[in-house]
Amino acid sequence: MLKSNILDQIGTRHDTDKCSTAAAAHDYLRKYEFFFKDLRHEEFTLLELGVFKGASLKTWEEYFEKAEIIGVDCEAASGAYVSGRSKIVYGDLSHTGFLESLPSLNPRVIIDDASHVWNHQLLALFVLFPALMSGGIYIIEDIHTSFHPLAPMFNGGQQYSTFEILLKIGEYMTGNQKPAPIFPDKTLEPLSVHPLFDEEIRYIADYTDAITFIERACILIKK
Repeated sequence: MLKSNILDQIGTRHDTDKCSTAAAAHDYLRKYEFFFKDLRHEEFTLLELGVFKGASLKTWEEYFEKAEIIGVDCEAASGAYVSGRSKIVYGDLSHTGFLESLPSLNPRVIIDDASHVWNHQLLALFVLFPALMSGGIYIIEDIHTSFHPLAPMFNGGQQYSTFEILLKIGEYMTGNQKPAPIFPDKTLEPLSVHPLFDEEIRYIADYTDAITFIERACILIKK
């Protein structure tokens, strides 16, 4: 990771749980700066799903000097945290129709910090990832909800967890059913059980340059 911790320092001032020092800190920002550093002075739109008390909106607004910061939330109370270059779009992120309206915002960075429910995380990924421009960054936070003892509270009745689907994306990127280099008449075989959402997984894998797991989160860079 970068030696710079500017983003983490900003997050600490705003007391977001994404920083390394807050109560129940997730320590995301030290790692995000590696991916965000080249965007710091650029004009673009950052879309964050889930506003809570607005600390991360303030963090993004201070770090990204020219970016438009848009938070998405279903709670009207989240509007109290808007300031400067940030604004709120209200809607239910579990509804496909509402999610399909968000690509018109033309985001370059999407951060999912909403419900952490598996089907909500995956629905947002499947609908919004195609909206990213080339080089765009998609982050899914709090994927530890894919594991016990949290899984029964966050599975939403779904068979495959967010983490399993993200692993499958990485598997397709790396070699599943691609030509085997030293056996040109064969294809590389999958390592894991075939999950649901095959079409969506293949699309994301085909258009992803890199997928990175950090503690409790996953970062995808679009081709």
